Amino acid sequence: MGESMTSVSGDNLVYHSATGSPEELQRCGRATFAVRHCSSTRVAVAVRGEIDAVNGRALGRYVESHARMSKQLVLDLRAVDFCGTQAFTALYYISVNCARSDVDWAIIGGRALRRLLSVCDPHGELPLDDDLASALARLDRLAQCRRQLVWTGQSGWRARPQPPATTTVTAKRAVVKYRHQSA
Repeated sequence: MGESMTSVSGDNLVYHSATGSPEELQRCGRATFAVRHCSSTRVAVAVRGEIDAVNGRALGRYVESHARMSKQLVLDLRAVDFCGTQAFTALYYISVNCARSDVDWAIIGGRALRRLLSVCDPHGELPLDDDLASALARLDRLAQCRRQLVWTGQSGWRARPQPPATTTVTAKRAVVKYRHQSA
């Protein structure tokens, strides 16, 4: 197991020879899964090889175990050479778990995944992006939207209250009031 993956670096998934810790690297069938915690809120999972009946379930569980500790997930499948129908099942499983755990996610896929999704997801329900830059832009937009919402127990999601804008009249009154108190 001398060959491992490191995830997102620039716009490419970088593969190099190194030893990875067992919790960050998993080989199952003809696929290798690797994870990188990009920040406290974002995790990237990279897959190389083939996703089929042998490892589809393992992929779903691997992603689930790492995504639950974050708020955002980048699933990089560009280095996947073959996607069987179990790959779609795994993606559906990941989608459901991300929705339940309130995790935003994006998929970056290669030719094999796009071929599978053209049949299994013709309406584009899964968050598939063309490249890493567009996936990260999607996640940044979603994070920005979340910052503007707060959960209130009784009424659900509401826009975050903005502090009152200080108008020039209010600012002038404050300056005048300060001068009178200082004098």
